[in-house]
Amino acid sequence: MRFLLWMSVYTGEDAIGSGEKIDSRFVWYRGDFDIKQVSLQRFLIAAERSQSRKWPRRKRELFDGALIYFSAAIRTGVNMMPTNLGLFALSLECLGNVKYGKRDAHYTFGNRQFLQYLTKRLAPLKRDEKTRAAVKDIQKRLQADIDLLNHLRNDFYGHSLLHLTKDRKELVRLLREWYRRNGATSTFANLSFQSERIRGDVQREAPALYKRGLRLNRLFIFLAIGLHAKIPFGTHDWRVLGDLRDEEQWEYGGGRITFRSGLVEPGHTAPIESEPHD
Repeated sequence: MRFLLWMSVYTGEDAIGSGEKIDSRFVWYRGDFDIKQVSLQRFLIAAERSQSRKWPRRKRELFDGALIYFSAAIRTGVNMMPTNLGLFALSLECLGNVKYGKRDAHYTFGNRQFLQYLTKRLAPLKRDEKTRAAVKDIQKRLQADIDLLNHLRNDFYGHSLLHLTKDRKELVRLLREWYRRNGATSTFANLSFQSERIRGDVQREAPALYKRGLRLNRLFIFLAIGLHAKIPFGTHDWRVLGDLRDEEQWEYGGGRITFRSGLVEPGHTAPIESEPHD
């Protein structure tokens, strides 16, 4: 069972209940996932090393909890969105407290203690003039994804804050910014997310938002076990949708629509536009 749990982390797919009749993964949105022998072997060695660490009982329980919450999130899959985003957040919260390592305090997901894993890895690259700008851009995008996950968790899982006007408007703002970061125009982003129908808008984007939680959680588990280079992702893990075909024209009702994603390559999108929001 432990091996299957780690394979779930490596692939980002449920390896424990893989024989279920209902496919909750929506793999089309993640694209292809290439398993390379060297990469997998390196991962399993790091996983085994993490299990052999002589940690205090509380720290071990927190680390195991991070894996269990992650597994629960991917086992429920897109069908439990957006509720299971809270499970991704709980996993990251556990990792943050593993990183802290002491019993005198407990940090919540909102405290973002888990970011220390990333900060440590990026520090040498930020000192290098050749990589500094790119690293800052990556860090900015990850921070924005964490902000979005935090608000989705607060509104739909943890604190149920969606009924508060202030929180609802903030979630709309973050979702619009997320769309623009991934190539959408401001007009399209503003039309796509509206305060009065935000529950339906989030449900419509369930597969894409699920990928955000999955991607963040997997990234920090890899960092927590000491792996920071060549982390495997699906070919579309960094895209909002699946296999986009830029400039493809669709016809409907006598009209033509041309789809443009604005995506240069995974992780590199059109610049964020800035304008007032409702």
